[in-house]
Amino acid sequence: MKVFLKNQDIEITATGIEFLKLKTEINKRLGNVKLSKPGTINIPVSTLPLIEDLLSQEAKSMEDIKKCLQRFKAHSIARLKAIEIIEQNINDGLPERWSSVLDPAQATAVAAMTIPDLLGLCLFDEQGSGKTVMSIAAFDILREKNFIDKMIIVCPKSMISEWPKDLQKFLPEKYKVIQAEGNKQQKYEASLENFDVLVANYEGVEVMLTSLIATSTKYKYLLVADESYYLKNGESARSGNVLQLRQYCKYCFVLCGTPAPNSAHDLIHQFDLSDLGYTFAGFLKSKDSSNDLERITELIYTKGLFIRRLKTEILSHVPEKNFHVIRVSLKGRQALMYDKARSELELTLKTLDNETFKKKLVTYFQQRAVLLQICCCPSAIDPTLTEMSVKYEVLDALITDLITSGRKVILWSFFRKSLDELMIRYFKYNPVRVDGSVSTISRRAAVKSFQEDPNIFLFIGNPAAAGAGITLHASYDAIYLSYSNQAAHYLQSLDRIHRRGQMADQVNYYLIVCKNTIEETEIVRLRGKEIRQHNLLGDHIPWPTSLDDALQELSQYE
Repeated sequence: MKVFLKNQDIEITATGIEFLKLKTEINKRLGNVKLSKPGTINIPVSTLPLIEDLLSQEAKSMEDIKKCLQRFKAHSIARLKAIEIIEQNINDGLPERWSSVLDPAQATAVAAMTIPDLLGLCLFDEQGSGKTVMSIAAFDILREKNFIDKMIIVCPKSMISEWPKDLQKFLPEKYKVIQAEGNKQQKYEASLENFDVLVANYEGVEVMLTSLIATSTKYKYLLVADESYYLKNGESARSGNVLQLRQYCKYCFVLCGTPAPNSAHDLIHQFDLSDLGYTFAGFLKSKDSSNDLERITELIYTKGLFIRRLKTEILSHVPEKNFHVIRVSLKGRQALMYDKARSELELTLKTLDNETFKKKLVTYFQQRAVLLQICCCPSAIDPTLTEMSVKYEVLDALITDLITSGRKVILWSFFRKSLDELMIRYFKYNPVRVDGSVSTISRRAAVKSFQEDPNIFLFIGNPAAAGAGITLHASYDAIYLSYSNQAAHYLQSLDRIHRRGQMADQVNYYLIVCKNTIEETEIVRLRGKEIRQHNLLGDHIPWPTSLDDALQELSQYE
């Protein structure tokens, strides 16, 4: 038997009966293994502890193999120490500069995050609980102890400016922070600078890989993946690039308040990032996530390391959530447009079998999106339309009522044309806007104005661009004019007002929904995904009965 370490794979070669026995036993433990050539088995490095007893003494004594095994064993021991800290809420022993800043729940998380020999962990605390400051504190402590040298933060583009601001707030002038922005050349040059902290968006990782990997032999890196649901698809190029970078970093913290917005499968790649595949080593994913739910749940609790607390568990004041579903009826040309588009989609679906449907999923979702747009902003589909959207009559009255009472309002819509119309329609309220067309600088200014300027009454945003990483608690009223099939964006947007620092006793969500349309099934589906995520992560919360009662009522109109 000969064993070689090649990148992140272990290559095992053997001959004759030895090979057949080895292959048979490894298949029992790991499933069907890859055979790159006759007599050669390839397995991920993360599965090495699972087949250690099958290796020869000579193989186990090889320096590279020995280091891999030691690293996973050390993580296993450190994981148990971290779990003890989390379960017993141990939060003493932190440096004074941080014990005076962090609340007890945050201090507990930081104590676990800074255990020596950890590969990493997933910080899945609910949105608005302070994951950013916990990560900054952990970085500072690990750096002071010389466990790491530098921190690389990867995040959505909309959040690049938030991290330097928070680093300056909690560690003023202590570290050199570089933002990797601009074109590919500028991002590459940023990775060459002598930084203490590098902040980049997910798409920028690819151009910086070469330089960061090259310097990983010189520096011990901590990788932080913020809003990691962006990486839930392990087969995407974005996820592949971040995973490749992760392999050259000593630690990794994965941050997300909505880590499983669609299914249990969403968790797999996020854990792979945090612990280099330790949790899901040898796990074979099936096509149907429901078949894997029990096994995934078992693995994240028996091998994984994650912290998950709800705001009700860690904040002294948590406002009550109140949901109001406002149903309106389509009429006029808007109703005719919807009926025509629905009939066309129905006719298309009737001509397809399951196999053909799967091949035409993109077309289906495009046609489905048309239905959602017609409900919200029909002029986006027919620019000649002069009739007002039926939602605007209700919206006009609601916004007038709230703003004349002196309350700031957040208005969410997923469609750009809709945002354009809303900015014009409510110009008198001095609205600010955040969507994909708004630059990072303008985005920051919009949030600041809404939070601080008493003359700015309306924030108009797309949850895909503004649903994560920002605080909008100057308001406690959010209105939803349209809906998306991206559950993560919707769930993130809910917590822009329901978060640390919100002083109101309750926050209100107004969901304006067209009767007997796809919008009704959409919000029921989004709610279902939220509940499944809570169940998967073991959350124990009283459901906002106002929303569940309203959703139950919808079925009475079918």
